[in-house]
Amino acid sequence: MPSDWSTVSVDMEITNQCGSECLMCPRESITRPKGMMSDNAFKIVSDKFVREGSLITFSGMGDPLSHPRVFEWISGIRSKSCDVGIVINPASLNKEISQKLIESRPNSITISFPSIQKEVFEKLCPTVLFEDALKRTLELVDLSRGKVGLRITGITTEINSDEQKEYVSFWKVRDIRAAMTACHGRGGNLKDSDIYELKTSGPDSVRCGLFQFHTFVTWEAEVLSCCHDLTGATRIGNLINDDVSVIAERKLNILKDTMPFPVCRQCDEPLRLYPPPQGSPPKSRKERIRFFRSISRDNLS
Repeated sequence: MPSDWSTVSVDMEITNQCGSECLMCPRESITRPKGMMSDNAFKIVSDKFVREGSLITFSGMGDPLSHPRVFEWISGIRSKSCDVGIVINPASLNKEISQKLIESRPNSITISFPSIQKEVFEKLCPTVLFEDALKRTLELVDLSRGKVGLRITGITTEINSDEQKEYVSFWKVRDIRAAMTACHGRGGNLKDSDIYELKTSGPDSVRCGLFQFHTFVTWEAEVLSCCHDLTGATRIGNLINDDVSVIAERKLNILKDTMPFPVCRQCDEPLRLYPPPQGSPPKSRKERIRFFRSISRDNLS
């Protein structure tokens, strides 16, 4: 298991390209290079985190299902007895992709399904019809039962702020785990006032909770403060050349003072509020699960 808190959880952005135009994803603000992770970069980066025993999640500013090697890479990580998850949206699903995804055996699948209200869903996700998205999602759910852990996450915005109870109930009667999180501003990058209004910002302490136990890696193997850095300005290192221990030490040094990055001062991500983890990092999968349950957004609200 991880030797340092900063590698307990790792997001690997295997691509930052996406064909969807979701309103809560400020893709127009991305100025760092766009592309897909190479085989060489993936092998180097994933091998380092597999040795650490990190929880690896394919997630970031792009659509991981659009990467031609995604299923092979998930299977490869699983074959090394390492845990891997993936965050997807229903616009990318069809019967063939869903079948391949289940066959690759990720530990977990998180489906981003913003709203169960048709008008809200289609406003937030204009490239896919609500009925199509729901059909594809339920097909994947059926395939996953007894094989892969799956959950669905929605988002409360200015246009559906009272939806949470209805949302959770909708999925619960279908025997599907679901939750909603509040829309946040992606480090000041989300400007759409129709769906989002900044209410609080900046770290409430000298440290960002998420930064302490989570590392974000771009498709170029760059380590940034988090996925909300759309410009690459918060570069901490590159895992092609830097060892995980070097990255961990640099992050620890950053945490000795207030977060130095401008993107942090505009952040209202709830997990920034998490207090410094105490003691040693989780020593087993069970301990890691217990830790992540303790930091759920519900417990921080």
